[in-house]
Amino acid sequence: MSGGARVGAAGEGKSPAAAATMPAGPEPVATAPDEPNPVGAGALVFAIVAAAAMAVYATGVVQSSRTVADYILILPAAVVGAGAILVSVLGDVVRRGVSFAGLAGADRQPVLLLVLTGVYAATVPFVGFDVGTAAFIALALLIQGERRIWLLVLAALLGSGLTVYLFHDLLMVRMPVLFL
Repeated sequence: MSGGARVGAAGEGKSPAAAATMPAGPEPVATAPDEPNPVGAGALVFAIVAAAAMAVYATGVVQSSRTVADYILILPAAVVGAGAILVSVLGDVVRRGVSFAGLAGADRQPVLLLVLTGVYAATVPFVGFDVGTAAFIALALLIQGERRIWLLVLAALLGSGLTVYLFHDLLMVRMPVLFL
């Protein structure tokens, strides 16, 4: 390079006016220390569901384990994980409170779909994979705003039929089915 010009950091080798107008980076956002920032209800529901899933998994391991190694490997991890989640959530709730105001309008959809998924998983062994999947698809579409009955029925029947065919016939996974 000739003339002593050098390439360096942003703003070097430029006029002082050009260097002064270059952004220095993101400015920190200041919040008041006494301003409450409540825990969102979605985070609370997710934490409770995650802790419950760990507890259910640990219970299943205890009921079906054949060796002590299963207890030693799985049970402490599940207890520590579920306990850590619950302690963390309870600490946040005590410190900042819980806000259910954010669950207005369209924000209820994810929570309703999460609840529907849990109900689906709990009822499939009793109503059958085919009927449970058809009901799940129809209700999920209904929660998401679909109101045409013919489309709900068509999507539920096709979705359930294809899913049962995939698991039962192609993947050879034995599922409790009622009709198919």
